[in-house]
Amino acid sequence: MKRVLTVLLLCAFAAGAAAWRLADVKPDPNVQAIADGCQRDTTKIYTGFAPNWVYVNDRDFSSSGPPPGTRTVTGVVRGASGLLASRVASSDDPITHRSVDVNIDVTVDGASEFLTGTSRDATPEQGTLHLERESDDYPDWARPQAGDRIQALGSWIWDCDHYQGKGEKTEFHPFRAAWVTRRASPRATPLASEGDLFVSTDATPAGEEAECAHQTKGSDQFKACAHAHPDWLSVNGDYAFELPAASAPCTRPALGSIDRGSVGGVRVASHWAGNAWHIAFSIAAPEGRRVVVARQYFARCANAPAVDHLRLHFDRLLVRRAMDPSCAPDKPTCPFAGESTLLGQIAAAPGEWQLHWSVDGIWGRWPGTLPAKDGSSFRGRQSVEFSLPRGGTWTLVVLARECDFGALPSFAGTGHPMRPCPVSSEVGNSKGDDYPGAIGVTFRGPALGRHVSNASTAGSTCPPSNVHGCYQLTYTVSRVR
Repeated sequence: MKRVLTVLLLCAFAAGAAAWRLADVKPDPNVQAIADGCQRDTTKIYTGFAPNWVYVNDRDFSSSGPPPGTRTVTGVVRGASGLLASRVASSDDPITHRSVDVNIDVTVDGASEFLTGTSRDATPEQGTLHLERESDDYPDWARPQAGDRIQALGSWIWDCDHYQGKGEKTEFHPFRAAWVTRRASPRATPLASEGDLFVSTDATPAGEEAECAHQTKGSDQFKACAHAHPDWLSVNGDYAFELPAASAPCTRPALGSIDRGSVGGVRVASHWAGNAWHIAFSIAAPEGRRVVVARQYFARCANAPAVDHLRLHFDRLLVRRAMDPSCAPDKPTCPFAGESTLLGQIAAAPGEWQLHWSVDGIWGRWPGTLPAKDGSSFRGRQSVEFSLPRGGTWTLVVLARECDFGALPSFAGTGHPMRPCPVSSEVGNSKGDDYPGAIGVTFRGPALGRHVSNASTAGSTCPPSNVHGCYQLTYTVSRVR
């Protein structure tokens, strides 16, 4: 299918002459991150006295005026992490989050390359930009998988918490709008292309911190400002996207849509443009008014190729290494030293496991929090139906998290750990939660039958003695009749 370039048109926010001068310059963190507001002080970030995120180029914007405007990026969801280019974060700082982040690595189109900054140059991340938004504020249905095209509008910021090595990296955090296109929808039978649209004024803690970093410019008023700032960022502007047809040429084109919880009454128009659907709308909300545009689009053609309608059932999760209990900081050689490579935790058994998965781009999670011990087995009860073009490939991605900071307050305050983790008496290692590892598998064709996959230990905190990984997943693929 001939690729149709999608177009994102967004009104620019007001910007000063300095912003215009720097518009297309790749920023160097070792030249300007501190001037923009980063303090390179992890202790102050963890205690709320320094920002985790500041706007790129904020040094050129007075605190008495607006901060730097939003930016747009286009590209493909792809990065050094392979199938994990779209994922739920394995660990986040609970003090600066209400919920764990969704992370998206984007290999940017040429016009967006300057957004990647210099700290990724000559690394496996060169040419990529990191997009983040808290999982409570970015629904499962809207999340992409590796290989999807994405266009996003967001706050272009420095991640001040990660300045080691070549310096802070740039991100969109939060991204405020995203348009994801899939050539073949896993949700549609018969075959359809899919466009997932999500726009939200919800600022999330990252947005609130960047706004307050701009307003307080390093003063001791930052912490009070961050926790009092409205949970609102403007998304005003004119938007236009294109959703390519499911086949070319396309006979009897049709467009279906599902509203997934929009707020604010934004009217979206669509029309057939010969080889793609053109979708457009405008937002002009007064300050403080919550707006959410949440819609899925499915473009169908009468002559689209056939698909297989499949079902994946999660049969069993086997936990080989629960990662709790752990050795206390003053007892590094206790009998539980082999549970995790992150020593010095205050954590008792059982482990608090959470499993997130994507079945060819349909995201979800194992229900609840699993009380895992070494050797625990959990029976699966959930199934996912998906569609696959005949002869096509599909992927299964699974990522496990083990909650280690249930005793610490999140950005939401005392008694509210970072969601979806439960309240507990645990305090983990300063490097973050335990990460039991991930599974990433690609299948060609339906791949009917039972499968057994072991988690990889790459990048995890699973001790290397577990040569087959810290967990195993059994699942069955069948046809839907």
